[in-house]
Amino acid sequence: MPTNRNISEQLRQQRIERQKKDLQKPTSIAPNIHLQILGNGCPGGPRSVYVFTDTSRYLFNCGEGTQKLCQENKIKMPKTKHLFFTSPRWENIGGLIGYLLTLQDTGVPGLEINGHKSIMELFQITRNFISLNLINLTRHDESEFSDDVMKVQYVILNKSSNCTGMEATTKRVRLEELAISNDAVISYICKPHPKPGKLSPQRCTEMGVPSGPLFAKLKAGEEVTLDDGRVVRPTDVLGQDERAPIFIILECPSECYLDALLNADEFRPHQVLDGVSEADMASLIVHMTPKNVFDTAKYQAFLKKFPSNTVNLHLCEQNSYELSTAAYRAQYRLNLIHDEIFPLLPRSTGVGIGALTRYSIRPHYGLDLTTTVKIVPQQYIEEAKLSPNFDLVQGQLKHRLAKVEQDELREYPRVTFLGTGSAIPSKDRNVSAILIATKVNTYLLLDCGESTWSQIVRHYGVENAKSVLRNLQCIYISHMHADHHLGLITILKERVNLGVEVNLRILGPSELCVWLKKYSDIFERIDFDFLHCAAFRRDAEEAVTNHESFKHIGVDRLSTCYVPHCKDSYGICIDVDGYSVVYSGDTKPSSNLVALGQGCDLLIHEATMETGLEEDAALKAHCSTAQAIEIGRQMNAKFTLLTHFSQRYCKLPNVDEVIFDEGRVGCAFDHMEVSPKQLQVLPLIYPMLKCLFAEHFHLMGVRSNTTIRNRLQRVQRQGQQGAEVETNDNEKKPE
Repeated sequence: MPTNRNISEQLRQQRIERQKKDLQKPTSIAPNIHLQILGNGCPGGPRSVYVFTDTSRYLFNCGEGTQKLCQENKIKMPKTKHLFFTSPRWENIGGLIGYLLTLQDTGVPGLEINGHKSIMELFQITRNFISLNLINLTRHDESEFSDDVMKVQYVILNKSSNCTGMEATTKRVRLEELAISNDAVISYICKPHPKPGKLSPQRCTEMGVPSGPLFAKLKAGEEVTLDDGRVVRPTDVLGQDERAPIFIILECPSECYLDALLNADEFRPHQVLDGVSEADMASLIVHMTPKNVFDTAKYQAFLKKFPSNTVNLHLCEQNSYELSTAAYRAQYRLNLIHDEIFPLLPRSTGVGIGALTRYSIRPHYGLDLTTTVKIVPQQYIEEAKLSPNFDLVQGQLKHRLAKVEQDELREYPRVTFLGTGSAIPSKDRNVSAILIATKVNTYLLLDCGESTWSQIVRHYGVENAKSVLRNLQCIYISHMHADHHLGLITILKERVNLGVEVNLRILGPSELCVWLKKYSDIFERIDFDFLHCAAFRRDAEEAVTNHESFKHIGVDRLSTCYVPHCKDSYGICIDVDGYSVVYSGDTKPSSNLVALGQGCDLLIHEATMETGLEEDAALKAHCSTAQAIEIGRQMNAKFTLLTHFSQRYCKLPNVDEVIFDEGRVGCAFDHMEVSPKQLQVLPLIYPMLKCLFAEHFHLMGVRSNTTIRNRLQRVQRQGQQGAEVETNDNEKKPE
């Protein structure tokens, strides 16, 4: 995932200057604070909580998909100053790398991390495939955090002795001690600072304080001395401080922690006990606890220690997986084009806390459900039908589809696109992942970007998604850029959770194996069988033996080749019962790939840039649309499917309609499902796509024209400068 380091550095310097100015301003208590559930812990979703104030953001846990949810819901990530982690398990840190890469690209100079020391090791073991050199990451290693917004107290829970041989403890320690074991979990008791009471002008007058600067000093909490020598204190003229509700972020990952939870002294000052004031009792607890633990008698006994009006928000696997309105809105639109290629996404039956549920803390406090994600199918359909000339264009499409003669009747291999965007996820396109069904209940995954499991759940529904995972035979990773493999660990862990005992085969670059083993050694054990992509090159000695090992899953032959992108990048060709599928991964135009896939049935090729931006594509080692199509022609591919689009084309790729005239090219979308017999439909649907996304299509045209015009002007300026240099050189030559 190459990035423009010069632009990132410029943005970074701007933010540093802005922070310096902010530091010169007098500190004040945040008048507005609220908490929002970003991810509700549903299957495939993160358990992430944001705390918002007027000046800063605080993020608790950063599971896979966190940055995507931030972007879709217009949460300004660069304002985040502090990250808190309850444990260093992948469920809590799986989205951190992608999140930090995005912050770095926007010029954020630094961030403070609160939690286990091993989290900092994550950045060390990923250095070979990501660079975070432009963002300063520091770790808060004290047993308490405090800034001008709130104080956060840490509660450290260890497993009980019958689980680990250790005594259950909740002792206060420096967080440095947590390096001993990643098994410990941290809960956070958050106490916003009181807001000073309002200044009483009447009381000031009675005390003889003249209006003006002295009022401001008293309001800021400073004593003032009057002309007659009397000292007036803020408490003399200010009303009572306004206390804000105390809230708790709590994780109890298994029953092994229940004894420590029940015995934790840190919670007592916020429970219903003699001597505890109502203002000190917890108003809200966010539970990041599995349902089977939450339902135990011990956990329920713990809850009963708090006031009956304490709000409990339970982030768990029983909650709805409908985290994104954008995915459903897009699919309801696309379903109007073809209901098999763009199947409707199953609705969640989950109950409980919805994503984006909000709890206000100041100035008022209480639960707010008005912001919770709601899926409204009829609204999306009506919006689509209001598109310009909808009835006319849809009628024309139906007429064209009725005339299609089916020459191909094959159902398999069936291709489902789970991620079709490049670099970072957007609300409409997740990062790279393609699921191939070689036959009934037999699957391969080509690349596995962040939130791939979430996409599988959203596409199939929870129970069918579990079936896909049980029957997943192999994951192929084309190269080591983060947007192609950061969803892999979740897939491995979920298979274990489902009781699958056979290790999953992973085919990838050598550095992938190194990364997974280091993660397993430091954080939590993950098991897999690794095969190197190079072993499947046609000139590899072991290639024949390796091909044989895939025949039982319907793959007759599996071959790879080097492609020009980053180190150890590969393309792949898969033969399934006489039908060949080629996947480019990320690459510049590649003669190796052309040779590998010669005469293939289906080429799935990256098309990161639009036609006309070949120079940009070359700089980033990618292809333009025109280049991808040309590779298909050179390969004599029967059909070329374009994917991996820049997120500037998140709704609809900007392509010339002429490319569809031959009937051999199509564009991929997230949640598009296509079999060999349906490929011929794809070139026919582009006019309908333009109709449904007319506003976006117009905007793309404007942007494209602007980009090309700016490039031409830049080339002209460079040409003029070159001509001036040549003229000056000629003037210096002797006659």
